[in-house]
Amino acid sequence: MIGNNWIFRSISPIKLILTLILAGGIAFGFGITSVSGVLDIIKSEFELSEIGEQFVVGILVLGCFVGAAIAGPISARWGRRRTIMLAVALGGLGYTLILAGIGFSGLLLGRSLAGLCIGLISMVVPMYAAETTPAQRRGAVVSMFQLAITLGILAAYGMTLAFAASVPWPILLGAGALPLGLGLLAILFLPESPRWLAARGEHAAVEKATLTLGLTDEWQETPPAPAHAGNHGGTALTRGSTAAVLVFCSTLFVLQNLSGIDGILYYAPRIFQELGFSAGTAALAATFGLGLVNVLATIAAIALVDRLGRRPLLIFGSAAMAIGLAAVVIASQLGWPWVGLAGLAIFIAAFAMSLGPLPYVLMSELFPTAIRESGIAVASATSWLFNALIAFTFLSLVAAIGLSGAIGLFLVVCLLSLGFCLAFAPETRGARLEDIEAAVLAGRPLRRLGG
Repeated sequence: MIGNNWIFRSISPIKLILTLILAGGIAFGFGITSVSGVLDIIKSEFELSEIGEQFVVGILVLGCFVGAAIAGPISARWGRRRTIMLAVALGGLGYTLILAGIGFSGLLLGRSLAGLCIGLISMVVPMYAAETTPAQRRGAVVSMFQLAITLGILAAYGMTLAFAASVPWPILLGAGALPLGLGLLAILFLPESPRWLAARGEHAAVEKATLTLGLTDEWQETPPAPAHAGNHGGTALTRGSTAAVLVFCSTLFVLQNLSGIDGILYYAPRIFQELGFSAGTAALAATFGLGLVNVLATIAAIALVDRLGRRPLLIFGSAAMAIGLAAVVIASQLGWPWVGLAGLAIFIAAFAMSLGPLPYVLMSELFPTAIRESGIAVASATSWLFNALIAFTFLSLVAAIGLSGAIGLFLVVCLLSLGFCLAFAPETRGARLEDIEAAVLAGRPLRRLGG
């Protein structure tokens, strides 16, 4: 039994949840960006065209889309724990194929499986953390997922900066398997989500899980009612503000991905070359600098998300992102590489404090229990679909309209994000999931769902 295991007794549940969040996020961040620093090497080895390069990058993101799309029904049927274990198995197989170095087809298949893993993780790990963490710590804990993503990105950039010239690229990409092993260890010593168990009517298991997780007092105050068949699917979408929540969360993810973050993360060395930095070490070093800014700003976001709240960070973050991209457009036109670097740093810092972590936090908080799996899956799949769009087209877009034109389009999206968040973003800081759900089902407007 989990409760009698000496390892579990020596490590608090919150530490194990944080370990899972960190491992999942690092696997996510490392997996999506590790190819950026070795893309030129892969291009040369396989004699790829511009379209081929984008396919190498995008095939993983397409796998993420599929993983996120199937995560809802899988986690609803199997539970959060088993779905996370499935993700680890798929990722382990994918990275094994990459490490085997069996040619271009092995690379593509391995990245596809790694993408399935990351897509499942992107949906299920934040949801599991939100369902197993006390309300007063939920925002900071779920935001740790975004911090872990930035740490994975920084690790990927750092490894390519230090070792791209001396270590074979399959090893640099295959290192993404390491955090998956850590995540597997954490989930093995954690119980199933009590909210998933309650929805299935497994009351004895619920009592055991809440006791293990330290949620007994919070649970006894207002335990969630078991979900019934009539509350699922299309019927549930017609209740209260549920449909509005689905549109809101999906739109946040569309704005997140069309803001330019994916193009910058996946193709940062190329962007710096376009801005005037020399190819090789200079471009990789500037890219690593962006990764460091990303980490530091995300740490600040975690400190602020449960103090300042979700809504102010979304609004001010979107405005700052627009300012940063405006600086990049000017730098690209005038040939000022360091101004471009500063603008990208402002953009990354603002993103890390707003559109980076907060869509994950809000989607984990706003969806009612009856459709939480399917709602989060739709929002996550929407995110990955637009992510894939950028991955498959960014280099072609820059070739067609120039770097300043491409960045200008992203600037417009950031301004749209500012207006959208001003109009609709709710404040859910400190609110219990059950209170938020009651507000949603009562039909309260989006702006007032947090209380």
